[in-house]
Amino acid sequence: HAAQRVKSTAMDSLHEADKGGPDRLLVEDAVAAQLQESDVDQRLSAQDFQDILVEVSGRVENCMSDENRTGLDEEDRAFIVRSVRRKVGRCLDGYDRANTKLRFERFDRVLCNIGGARKWASGTVQALNEEDPEDVTGRTKLPYVVKTDPYEGKPGRLVSVPIDEDTHVRAEVCFGQRAGALWFTLFCLPANPDKRARRFSVGERVVCAVEGEAGDVTVWAAGAVLAVNYGVQAEAQALVPGLAELSASVPYRIQLDTGGIVLAHRDEHWLVRDLALQPEKPRHAADGTRCLARLEKRPRDGDVWEVVDHETRQVRPCAAPEPDDDDD
Repeated sequence: HAAQRVKSTAMDSLHEADKGGPDRLLVEDAVAAQLQESDVDQRLSAQDFQDILVEVSGRVENCMSDENRTGLDEEDRAFIVRSVRRKVGRCLDGYDRANTKLRFERFDRVLCNIGGARKWASGTVQALNEEDPEDVTGRTKLPYVVKTDPYEGKPGRLVSVPIDEDTHVRAEVCFGQRAGALWFTLFCLPANPDKRARRFSVGERVVCAVEGEAGDVTVWAAGAVLAVNYGVQAEAQALVPGLAELSASVPYRIQLDTGGIVLAHRDEHWLVRDLALQPEKPRHAADGTRCLARLEKRPRDGDVWEVVDHETRQVRPCAAPEPDDDDD
């Protein structure tokens, strides 16, 4: 096995580098044996194998030297097992994350877990697979770096997201389907209230961005506007006292055809659209397909094409797209 030969060579070089006594060889052999047991599929790179071998062996040898011991005791062996398993697990998890396609792209709107009393903040994805500044080896990657929106009188800041899971980062949508949804809505509210005229009126049929099912990240779900500039201040104060600086209302309260009620915290095309112009469908599908663009060019009748502006709800004719070069 090529990888195993590389690892053996690395270990042999360590043995050759230091002939200081049997205690070192004994420790390195014990650590190497645990590395092989913890990595049965031989997935560790030669560099990671050597790094773990050197680090764990060094710590055990230092302890033995401090205690004037030449042999391993049960506490040493237990430490080797714990440390090697933990470090190998972290390496393999990192490999898996690096090979997994990320859910979000640059400039996607998300909420990220920032900890503390506030816990969540909305923002925009700025970078993907950035090197972790706390990892001096440069091998650990952070799935996302997010620029948060201003909140609580503070400017936005860059936040590193270590894991691409809903516990750490999730799509910004119209919340209301799940327990605790108001919490997410409150922390998505813009710092400065939007004073523009609303695009929709009570009773109008719309689709809104909601959390997806069956693998889809988000979907466009049909419903009707129940209220415009819906007040949430009382509910907000009951849930999180001291949030008086938040906007007192959200643009829309929407009844979904499926029976749920959601709140649209921004009057933007990427959250709420005209049902007559945007049918129900995956918004950000499991296979990566997206339906998020403001302008959509599509066929209408035969060879007639049109451009739909989902923000202004305007539709105008346009020329048919040029055929792809591959079709020539």
